[in-house]
Amino acid sequence: MDTTSPLPATGGPGLHTGQDTSTAHTHRLRLYGALDAVCVPLAAADVQAVFKLAELDCVTVHAVIDWINTARTLAPLPHPS
Repeated sequence: MDTTSPLPATGGPGLHTGQDTSTAHTHRLRLYGALDAVCVPLAAADVQAVFKLAELDCVTVHAVIDWINTARTLAPLPHPS
């Protein structure tokens, strides 16, 4: 049985903007978890957005997760008539 060698922990230029892929993967899992907790169904464009957000620095990703978590505790805004 042929096996493929594992991918390196960091990619080439532009892959994850120099970020360790395991960090981006962890960010994606945390973002998906936050969105799942508020029952947000993800369209294809949403998944692409999560991948882009996951490439950002830790402070930014944590801020977005905090926003999602805060938003779920707020009362929904009334719809305009």
